[in-house]
Amino acid sequence: MDNPRELEIRQRIDAYIKGQLNEEEIQELWNEFAKNPELLDVLELEVNVKAIIEQKARQADQGSKIYKLPRWIWHAAAAAAIIIVALVQLFRVDTPANIDQFVVQQINPSEIETSDSVRDKDMRITTADSLLNLGFEAIISGNEDRALELFNEVISNYGEEPYGSKAFLNKGIILYNKGDYNSAILAFREAAERVEDSRMITEKAYWYLGNALVNIGELEAAQEAVFRAYQLDGVFRNPTFRLLKKLRDDLGTSDYEELNIPELE
Repeated sequence: MDNPRELEIRQRIDAYIKGQLNEEEIQELWNEFAKNPELLDVLELEVNVKAIIEQKARQADQGSKIYKLPRWIWHAAAAAAIIIVALVQLFRVDTPANIDQFVVQQINPSEIETSDSVRDKDMRITTADSLLNLGFEAIISGNEDRALELFNEVISNYGEEPYGSKAFLNKGIILYNKGDYNSAILAFREAAERVEDSRMITEKAYWYLGNALVNIGELEAAQEAVFRAYQLDGVFRNPTFRLLKKLRDDLGTSDYEELNIPELE
């Protein structure tokens, strides 16, 4: 906690506990935690305890008696501090105005889907497998246009599953990184509709679809897509949760069940 910024946050929390912050300052403090949730991990309960000690010391100085606090009060103080942290983390995500902070800027090439044969040497490598792998190699080499050609070839000639959904997902990733969000949306939707038995591809397709929709301002459709990814409870659980909170606040949606999205199997 030697970082000057983190020390400043400590001081603001201390001031909050002492009742020295106004409403605007309190809101700014919540926003700090929303933008930097990792601060909750480094802030220790001693800050809260220190505030209580100082408050009691001032009360003692003003009077003639120094009261010894029972043990249960210290436990209660610690519990209260934990509740404050939990509320900040889960319910008070009064997020910054710019939704871009919650959206993927560039999708990592590692998200590209390749042939399952790469992972299982006993599987027969098909032409579609080879094309997917060549597309991945082209991306790593910085030749996105060549990769698009290869994935389009899979779509045109080998569109059966699991190749179709993989090729559309990969195509969407390239288009997203190029900033062609409208085309990326079409590709991600195709991937989500085609996929048959891959929970990972389904989650990726809906998560990146939601991000692309945010980028063109279609927030209601984005909320539905991100919610579908969130329901899958996979690797994108945390970022989907944060983006859903922001979308809920911007759209004024009080409950995700209002979306009327059926449970995914």
